[in-house]
Amino acid sequence: HELRAPVTLIRTAAEYTLRRERTREELVEAMEKILRESRRTSQLIDSLLLLARADSDEEVLQPGPVRVDSVLRDAVHRAGEFAAGKNIRLAADVGENAFFVNGEAALLERLFFVLIENGINYTPEHGSVSVALRSSADEVVIEVADTGIGIAPEDLPHVFDRFWRADKARSREMGGTGLGLSIAKWIVEKSGGTIRVESAVGHGSKFEIRFPK
Repeated sequence: HELRAPVTLIRTAAEYTLRRERTREELVEAMEKILRESRRTSQLIDSLLLLARADSDEEVLQPGPVRVDSVLRDAVHRAGEFAAGKNIRLAADVGENAFFVNGEAALLERLFFVLIENGINYTPEHGSVSVALRSSADEVVIEVADTGIGIAPEDLPHVFDRFWRADKARSREMGGTGLGLSIAKWIVEKSGGTIRVESAVGHGSKFEIRFPK
C-alpha cells in the first residue's frame, strides 16, 4: 500500500494533465505534485532496501571511530532550513569537545537527522526542537527533544515498529513512510548503543541515545 499510493498519484496526475491543453500554471502545479510524490517514493524505496539488507544480513557495516559531535552538527545544519521553513526553533547544545563512538558516519548522520526531522514534523508552528550531546566516563548521550503533540502511553511501545504512525493521516500528508524510527533503532543497535523515548500527549517527546565511547 505504501508504494501503491504515491505511484497511483503520479500516474493520475500525469494522465489528468495530458487529457487537454493546460496553462503554464496548471502544468507547474502538476509537475510539483509528481516531483513531490516521486521524492517520497524514492525515500521509501531507499528505506525498504536498507531494511531488507539488514534483515538478510547483507548490510555489512564497516564500523570505525566516528567523531559523533561533528556528525551531529552536520545533521542539525542539514535540518536547519527544514525547521526554519516550518517556523520551528532548532537549538543545539553540542559543545566543542571531540567524542568518538564506534560506527559509520553516514548512518549516524542519518540516525540523527531522522530524529530531528521527526521532532520537526510533529511540532506545531512556533514550537521548538532541541538537540544536546553530553558524556559520562564511558558513554556518549544524545538527546533530541521537541515541544510537539506527544505520544499516548499506549502508543509508546510501538513507535519503533515498521510502518507504524501515531497520527496516520498527518504522517502521510507530510510524506512520512513510517520507517524512519525503525531504521533509527536499527542503526543505534548496530552501533552498539541503546535508544529510548519519553513522551506525554500535548507536551512533546524526548529521544535519548546512548553509545559506549
